[in-house]
Amino acid sequence: MKVLLGLCLFLVWQAQSLAAEALRFAPLPLENRETVIRQFSPLLAYLQTKTGQPVRFVFYDNYDDILQAFANAQIDLAYLGPLPYTRLRQSFTQAEPLVQFREADGSVLYRCVLAAFRGDRIRLPALKNRTLGLTQPLSTCGDLSVNGLLKKHAGFGLQQTSYRYLGTHEAVALAIVSGEVAAGGMKEAIARKYAGLGLEVLAQTELLPGFALVANRGTLKPEHVEQLRKLMLATPESIYKEWGAPIRHGVNRAADGDYASVRALDATSRPALKNSP
Repeated sequence: MKVLLGLCLFLVWQAQSLAAEALRFAPLPLENRETVIRQFSPLLAYLQTKTGQPVRFVFYDNYDDILQAFANAQIDLAYLGPLPYTRLRQSFTQAEPLVQFREADGSVLYRCVLAAFRGDRIRLPALKNRTLGLTQPLSTCGDLSVNGLLKKHAGFGLQQTSYRYLGTHEAVALAIVSGEVAAGGMKEAIARKYAGLGLEVLAQTELLPGFALVANRGTLKPEHVEQLRKLMLATPESIYKEWGAPIRHGVNRAADGDYASVRALDATSRPALKNSP
C-alpha cells in the first residue's frame, strides 16, 4: 500500500512538473531587447493565461543561433521572418508556421526597403563603393533584399559596395541617421518609425509573406501545436490590439506553402558575397 501510495504521489508530482514546464519563446532581434520585451510580453502573458503553462523568453542576438537552437530542441515557439523560416524549414521539417501577423493595413504581406538619410539626397546609383548597413545574413531585409534592389534599380550588387552587418533593423536605421552608413536595408515598418528622424525610402521590394509564429513539432505534441494555432486565431481584437506594434493587428492562419515566393527568390537571387568587415 505504501509503495502504491508513493507511486501515486510521484506520478502526481511528475504531472504537475510537466504542466508547469515553460514554453520557450524566441523573438527575432528586430529592435533592442527592452523594446522586444515590451512588444511581446502581453502575448506571452495571454498564452500563459489561456494554456495554464508558463511561457518565457529565450534570447539570441544572431539569427543563425536561433535556427540552430530551434533545431536542437531549445526553442518551442519563435517569431520568424520569411527567410529565416524557409531556411529553418529546409533543414528542419518539424518547424510549423501557426499564424502570420498582419500589418497595420490588415494584410499579412510586408515589404523590405533600402533607405538613406533624406538630407544627404542620395540616389541609388551613388551607392556604389559606399558603406551600407545590413541587419544579418539570414534577415529577409538583409543581403537578399538589398542585393536584389541594388541590381534592379542601380545596375550593381552588394559586391560593389562596402557593407557591414549591424544586427537589428533598428540599428541600421540609427546608423543611417547618425551618418555611420550611407544607406541600409530594413523592414518598411521600421523605416516609417524613424521617418521623423530623416529616413527616406529609396526602393522597396515586392510584397513578401508576413512574419509568423512558428511552433516546434519536435518539442510540442501535435494536439498542443493545434491548440496554440486555434488559440491565436480566436484571439479577440480587444486583446491583440494591446500587444506590441509588430503583432497588434491580428493574425491569419499560416501554411508552409505561403512561402513559395521567398524560396524562389532565395534560389535565384542569393548573392555570392565577400566577407563583411
